[in-house]
This record gives sequence, C-alpha cells and structure tokens, in this order.
Amino acid sequence: MGEALDDPGAAGLVGFGGAPVVALDALAPATSAAACFFGVDIDLSKRFGDSSDGAAAFVRRWSARMGPWTRGHRPSAVDVGVLTGGATDVIRGASEVTARAFAAGYVPVAVGCDHTVSYPVAMTAARRHQDLTYVYLDAHLDLGLHLDHDRDGPAGVHNGNFVAAMAAGGAFREIVNVGARAWTTYDDVYGAGCPVTIVREVDPAGLSALRGRKVHVSLDIDVLDPVYVPNTGSREPFGATPEQVVNVLSWLEDHCTVVSADVSEVLPDPAHRTTAEIAMRCAHELVKERRTR
Repeated sequence: MGEALDDPGAAGLVGFGGAPVVALDALAPATSAAACFFGVDIDLSKRFGDSSDGAAAFVRRWSARMGPWTRGHRPSAVDVGVLTGGATDVIRGASEVTARAFAAGYVPVAVGCDHTVSYPVAMTAARRHQDLTYVYLDAHLDLGLHLDHDRDGPAGVHNGNFVAAMAAGGAFREIVNVGARAWTTYDDVYGAGCPVTIVREVDPAGLSALRGRKVHVSLDIDVLDPVYVPNTGSREPFGATPEQVVNVLSWLEDHCTVVSADVSEVLPDPAHRTTAEIAMRCAHELVKERRTR
C-alpha cells in the first residue's frame, strides 16, 4: 500500500465529485454497480508532458461542488482516499485498492496524475476478468517505438509506452484507442502490425464492434481540445468536445460492461478549475446507478 490514504474522519474532507469518503477497511459490499474512486497523487513514471504531481488532490478539491448532483444521480459512489508516497509503493497500493474494490462489488475508478496509473489498475482488472478489452480515449497512442528497459518504473514502463507493454503481455482481448490525433500517430510505424485498433473519431458510431464486451476504460484528458482543458501536459489541437467524450463514455456504459476505469493527465492549475469537473463528470458517466449486472 502507498504511504498514506486519507483519514475519512478529517474535518471538511469531501471526495471525488462530491462522493463521500470512507475508509477502505470499512468499505461495505456494493448493492448496485457503484463507483469506488481513489486517487494517485504522484506521477508514477512520466516521460512526456509537464509534471502533474498533485493532480488527484486538485481534481478532488475542485470537483467537490458536484456533491448535490452526485448524491442525486450516483448516490452509491464512494471515495476511499488518495495514495501518496514513493512510486513503487503507490503502484502496489493502486493494485491493492483495485482488487479490494472488486472484492466488495464496486467498479474501481482511479484518478491519477500521469497516464501510467492505468497500467496497474488495468492489469489488475485483466487478472480478475478474462476476455477484457482495454479502451483508452487519448490523443496519443502511448505505444512508443520499443520498451525502454533501462528506465525506471515498472519494467521500463512510462506514460509514453505503457500501452505497448500491455499489448506485449497478451492480457487483453483487444486494445482500442479512441481519438488519436497527434501527428506522430499517423507515422508508418503504426500501420500494418499495429497492436492497437485505432478509432480516430470520438463518436459512438465507430464502436459497434465492442457491443457486449467487458471493458476497462481509460480517459487521458488530452483527448479533449485544449480550449476545454488547457491544463494538460501534452496538448494537441483539433480535439474533442466534452459532449463528444461524454457521448462515447455513455455508449460504453450502456452497451458494454465497464469493470474498471481511470482518468489522468490533468495538471493542477487553479486558474482552470473546471477541468476537474469535466474529468469527474466523464468518470461518473461510466458507472451509472443500476443493479449489479
């Protein structure tokens, strides 16, 4: 486990998107398909983009005013805390929190700093759910040209190549990118033999092949246009609108079984607080209130 998870009894503590904060050890069994949010408040292995250390606390603080909406529309959602500490401990902690949320019947949703947070969460989900598809909304492919094993981080994994690591491991039925638009994503090296199915348009019309599947959904906030989210580390022009992203996430929730999720790459900039609400509204769209399927 990381060095720290929040004390749920701390005065004035409000969870992600206004969800109540509860102790992980006191997590009651879920009676509906509810989200179990937790934060990872350090960059685990960032090689591209500006530092987003502190992003989980930023998103949590500035999405707190969503509370009245959350209580009415996602009343079973909970927040079990924010992990801090060294990268190795936090990676281990993220895997443990994910596993414990699964065991209690929740859909674990990590709010991270760099996109590498997706790696321990999604890999834990793949060990629990066979035939899982990994779907990530991202302006970049995060495949790298090779795995760089002399770097730090888990087996050389960083936020620019972690998808390649997951593809090489064979843990997923399919890996699907939605919204790749960075100029590098059109390089010939990503043509024939690319381990990722690329859906360029952020539109549910391109996702029909995923209908009925179990999915882990990962949202890199830079899939959105910088007009809407200027505080992300690797901005790309010609991005999606919040409405387009919400429509895709809503389709995935309606037509697939979302078993876990993560959102990342927000920079903690108080000048752009609405990014926190965009991130959490998108995350909430993946876990609607209904009886467990």
